Amino acid sequence: MVVSCSGGYGNSKWYVLIMSGPLKCIFSLQKCLQTFATLRCLLPSVYISTRECKWSGVNLCPAFRIATFPGPTHSFSTDISKNDTCAVLQSQDEKNSDSDEDNTAQDEDILVSVITKGKQLSSSEWEKIKDQVLAKNRGINGSNIDAITIGLCGRFMQLDMGLSYLEHLSLSGKKLNIATIAQVMRMCYSCRLKGIDEQFILSMYENLHSRCPVLDGYTAESAILGLCLTRHWKVGLDLLDMAKLTCIPGGMEYNVLVKTAYDNNEPNISLRLINEMLQLGRSIRPEVFHAQLDYCNRMSAGEKVERWKMVEEILSMFVEHDLKPTVDVAERIRVWYLEAADPHTEVQAQLSSVTDGGICKSCQKYLNPITITKEEFGALQSAFMDKVVVGADIFRKSTPEEIKEFKNFVKMTAPYDMVIDGLNIAFTAGPKKALSSQALARTLHHVVKYFVMKSKKVLILGRKHMQTWSPCYMDYIYRNAHVFLADNLSQDDPLLLYAALYSGMGTKFLSRDLMRGHAYRLENKSLRSTFKLWQLQHQCQLKYVTQAGKVHLKFPLTFNPMAQVSRDGSWHIPYEMEFVGSPSQSFEAPTTWLCLRSGKSSPSLSQVRHKKISRMS
Repeated sequence: MVVSCSGGYGNSKWYVLIMSGPLKCIFSLQKCLQTFATLRCLLPSVYISTRECKWSGVNLCPAFRIATFPGPTHSFSTDISKNDTCAVLQSQDEKNSDSDEDNTAQDEDILVSVITKGKQLSSSEWEKIKDQVLAKNRGINGSNIDAITIGLCGRFMQLDMGLSYLEHLSLSGKKLNIATIAQVMRMCYSCRLKGIDEQFILSMYENLHSRCPVLDGYTAESAILGLCLTRHWKVGLDLLDMAKLTCIPGGMEYNVLVKTAYDNNEPNISLRLINEMLQLGRSIRPEVFHAQLDYCNRMSAGEKVERWKMVEEILSMFVEHDLKPTVDVAERIRVWYLEAADPHTEVQAQLSSVTDGGICKSCQKYLNPITITKEEFGALQSAFMDKVVVGADIFRKSTPEEIKEFKNFVKMTAPYDMVIDGLNIAFTAGPKKALSSQALARTLHHVVKYFVMKSKKVLILGRKHMQTWSPCYMDYIYRNAHVFLADNLSQDDPLLLYAALYSGMGTKFLSRDLMRGHAYRLENKSLRSTFKLWQLQHQCQLKYVTQAGKVHLKFPLTFNPMAQVSRDGSWHIPYEMEFVGSPSQSFEAPTTWLCLRSGKSSPSLSQVRHKKISRMS
């Protein structure tokens, strides 16, 4: 791969030639793309010229299923040289500075006003508007104005305005740069309900691929969105693999590909991508769940009992991965459950809620308790030490010597009833900058005293700078609790979790940290599931400490707050009123639940599958 930059100060030119093997080339490609995003604020134009690179059968560019597309191409920029270069422009994602961002926003106001009116303009009118925007000499310039304009047309779903602007560029003889083509693909997806000519999208992609065979993550995502509106949507799978070379793909391209695969009756592709999504922590959008249900409806040919059996497979996925549908998906499932019921059997299907004690207000049944077997807990104990405590990440902020010292300390003083994150709890008293060391020590003192008065054996994990805190409070802590102070730059969360796990199933820990990163480092899906259940069952949170020293805690839940199926085949599925897009940032139990219950037990997939989900029972 040859990389060249032209323009900039003194019209300097430089080149980078990468020839030393596939891994090094992939690494260099990633670094180059990241560097160009930064250099764009200094260089007027940045170009990449690529050719397919192979070593020992390894192909840098995934093999495309379609080299060229049949039929006539669109009139925009079709005269493309094979030696043309790829301009890496991501105008909407790059923010050179706060002032540039503000200036761009002000310039966009003119474009937004014109685009949202929806009145199609002539080429001369578009040119006048461009001149007006560019005359301000702010964040929008001649290199990015086309991409920004098309991007705004997509954002406000003004397809006709976008096509009008593209026609203006065609009449002006201006060739679309890569960033503009990317925004065209995104605009097509945003306006998909208005009907897009498939050949237009394919010609845009052929334009893009001919000029830039290797795409950065953002441009690959844009191409995926457009291609998923066509019969050649599987090319998006290759682009997803390409994006993985330079970044971790986001949820958008995954969701769109999964939905498109279901729409085209390719469930195996969908399930594979869903598994990848969940491994990366990406959220599944409601459109995907609706596509799953649509697929079930098609495949069952309207046979309602058979359709429900397929839906139960989806519900099992909710159970296994702690997924929450939105209310519209939950309502659709509820209706289908009633339609599939035996007319001679009393069934219950309601959108319900659950009491603080875990009782469903619809069926009056207790939700399943959190259950972890001894074998699962033992596997978690050993894996946590290997993958998290002595993993590469912890040693960046700790040392092998400190880890060894801590392990010996725990071995000599465990088991504990409560393990406390000292700094985390101390700072519950208020903002860090506003608190004195005396106030921090006072909060921690009252919390320790709370547990000591209940005859609990306590371990405090903190940092060495806590030795300077007020002695009138710290002396009590040293006398009544075991205290381990790590180096000031050490990461203490893994140590906290290790101590709690080492002490056994009866030990709880106190921290406001959600520990998501540590759970993610457990590569095995089963281990991550066990960790989450253990965390829900053992983590306490400090609400606040009054001036009089009264401690208010939030104790672990007494029931499983995740989707679950009971031995009698009843389902309880938590749902959301609207799509959130990120995991819950608290340990609050869901407030809205879908309750599906039959008054008469009958053979069903849920009863057979119950053995596979025994921990939920």
